[in-house]
Amino acid sequence: MSDTMLTKLEDAIERLTNISSDLNKLIAVHEQRLNQQEKQMTSFETVLEKRREEADIKLRDVYETIRSEDKNILNELNQMRTESMQQYEKLNSRLSEMEKKIWLYIGGFSIIAFLISYGQPLMKFLTVTVK
Repeated sequence: MSDTMLTKLEDAIERLTNISSDLNKLIAVHEQRLNQQEKQMTSFETVLEKRREEADIKLRDVYETIRSEDKNILNELNQMRTESMQQYEKLNSRLSEMEKKIWLYIGGFSIIAFLISYGQPLMKFLTVTVK
């Protein structure tokens, strides 16, 4: 019985050794995979940081372009406002001149109409008093 027990014990030790060896291989494979994943993660972080920096640079460029375009638009609007004011003042002065002429014409026509309608009686009155 001792031989059979010894044989069984040796078989058990051999199996445990095989299992231990297999576990060591499995652990080594997992460690290798973890190392690869850490390297990939580090690579991804580096790429992600580069992309973030590129995006920041492009965003700054976009904001700078927007600011410069805003300034250009404001300058153009101010120029248009100045031109509009000049046109308004020019048209306003022309309209004032036209109003003055119209009132002069109305006054002249009123005098002519008055003279036409009351001209003969007025002439008779003036000629009678002059004599």
